[in-house]
Amino acid sequence: MRVIVVGTRGSALALAQTRWVVERLKESWPEAEFKVKTIRTRGDGGADPREQAIFVKELQEALLAREIDIAVHSLKDLPTEEPKGLKIAAIPRRQDPRDAFLGKAFKRLEDLPPGAVVGTSSIRRKAQILAHRPDLVVKDLRGNVDTRLAALGGGEYDAIILAAAGLIRLDLRNRIDQFLEPEVMLPAPGQGALALEVRQGDDLAEELSYALHHHASHDRVRAERAFLRGLGAGCLAPVGALAQVGEDGTLVLEGGIFAPDGKSFIRAEIEGEASEAEELGLELARDILEQGGREIMALTRPL
Repeated sequence: MRVIVVGTRGSALALAQTRWVVERLKESWPEAEFKVKTIRTRGDGGADPREQAIFVKELQEALLAREIDIAVHSLKDLPTEEPKGLKIAAIPRRQDPRDAFLGKAFKRLEDLPPGAVVGTSSIRRKAQILAHRPDLVVKDLRGNVDTRLAALGGGEYDAIILAAAGLIRLDLRNRIDQFLEPEVMLPAPGQGALALEVRQGDDLAEELSYALHHHASHDRVRAERAFLRGLGAGCLAPVGALAQVGEDGTLVLEGGIFAPDGKSFIRAEIEGEASEAEELGLELARDILEQGGREIMALTRPL
């Protein structure tokens, strides 16, 4: 069996995610040999964060060039359209999809005083914070997790919002003061999930990856990403979605689109069989567009 090269970004979070994947792969395939290769992406080099696919394009190019055999992505970074010649081979069990509140003096979003400064890099988070608390000030905050945590300690921000999954994977769960429930903040479609991407036709890499596939997580993110695609929105748009699958196989999908200033938004819900996840996502997108979502989408286009 050939050595399987697993590609990843070089950030602490990306490496932690990839180590977790490789450890699970070794458990399932003890006879296989895996090698991790770090690839610098445009996102790591300071590309405009409003560009699409800045954290995945170089990994996909390395796959197509046969420099790596499996690419490990944060699913929310992946565009909804798969490049020709590549496929998602597995969605491992999803980590907590919620956003997390980290405060300095105040430990809950609702406890922040008017005028408090909240840091986030996400227009989706900004829009929902302002929808929930229009009396707060939201300031841009970029960089890796360590940089953002240092910024909170530096005094410029009263609180910051990060993905809970990233903090948990970095063994920083203790830094989370509050998990923000979907009623307050819908997560990004696919947030908390990983994707293992391979070349089409590479049966070995696909078979190895599929050992980590988690069907319920796959159904959830299929619905969420279909909703995003149905809106015609990119992965950076102020769109939130969260699907849950019950024990009876019923999938409940909630989705929303938010004006960047938080002053207008539309949220809606749909449910059906998990086997129809993609159809449900597309139908919910159509419903929201018909309810006025097109007008809100128009406000997001220049961003």
